[in-house]
Amino acid sequence: MNTHHCLPDTRAFPTDPVKNDLLMHAASLANPTSKAQTTLARESLHVEISRMLAQNHYTNLAVALSMAASSKIYNILWESLENVLQAHTPTEVQWLALPVIVVGGAKENISLPDTIPVTAIAEIFKNQQWTDAWQTIHWAPHLIKDTTLTHIKANQWFAAKQNPQSAAEFLGQLPHTPLIVETGQSVQVFYALGYAGSDILPALGHQLADTALPLMQVWQTHLASAGATLFTNPLPPQSPLNALRSGSAMRLRMACDVFTTNAIRSIRLQSPRVGVVIAAQDGGNILFGFNATDSAFELQPQIFRWPLTQADDIDTIVQNFIDLLAECHVENIHLLHEPISAQAQLPSYAQSINMIGHNPLFPRSH
Repeated sequence: MNTHHCLPDTRAFPTDPVKNDLLMHAASLANPTSKAQTTLARESLHVEISRMLAQNHYTNLAVALSMAASSKIYNILWESLENVLQAHTPTEVQWLALPVIVVGGAKENISLPDTIPVTAIAEIFKNQQWTDAWQTIHWAPHLIKDTTLTHIKANQWFAAKQNPQSAAEFLGQLPHTPLIVETGQSVQVFYALGYAGSDILPALGHQLADTALPLMQVWQTHLASAGATLFTNPLPPQSPLNALRSGSAMRLRMACDVFTTNAIRSIRLQSPRVGVVIAAQDGGNILFGFNATDSAFELQPQIFRWPLTQADDIDTIVQNFIDLLAECHVENIHLLHEPISAQAQLPSYAQSINMIGHNPLFPRSH
């Protein structure tokens, strides 16, 4: 069992070997023995996946992704699929998606504008590298929700990249779902989807750098709606698969940040010190529990559950969380070394300090 910060990995990766060519090639890339073998495995993966998608028969790909024996193998398959879906000839189109994470607060359900501020986005990118490519993007007429993007299958992306006609047709068939900020606090992710020629490809996935703040202001202004308090966090435009992955991860991270700051604030109103428990839970979850440090002040436990995907890096998730706690001046943290069962209750901080674990803010003695 892999451990991260001594946090066990409770994801259910298959242990029995599966006879699948894609998995075999991916395993070769995960554990390379020679440069020639690595090149051959990478090319074989590309050719096999392309053939499956072109023939609309990709059961083996779905099996390989679901039966990957580790995050590393899963990510190799994912990256190979992502590469196949890129534009590789001058006649193909390159799809892209710009994720916008929206933290919203409202007293009642509020509808948001669902159009894309095309002119304002083009204005921001006009003095950047690849400026000509930015001006040629064909954007969807409306923003799309994460659920819509998730349900687009790999063979649909493959068919929609073959030429501009296929792309335009695909864009026109996308379902139109109203964008709603629900009552209370919510964190959602929407996507501005579009396509351009293959010359846009080098521009995708780069950090926004000096365009980050102007882009945030564009979305903040564009989505502003009476009755809703919004904070927007746009991410760099990327290929759709990568945008979906980074958008989902950032939505969960921001939801965790909002939950954390609210929990710390509410505990500090009633108790001098906040205690935090970090634990792995059977079934592939990380639990972050908040309470007072002293059992005499104990409150109703507040627990954030982070469901892990096959691609997640547990170390990064835990480290981001610890960094946030440090910013909030929370020092009483206990990270449990043993997973807790899916049925068990997460122990309070006062209970947890009698269990095997350590405080990740301090170096551990060996």
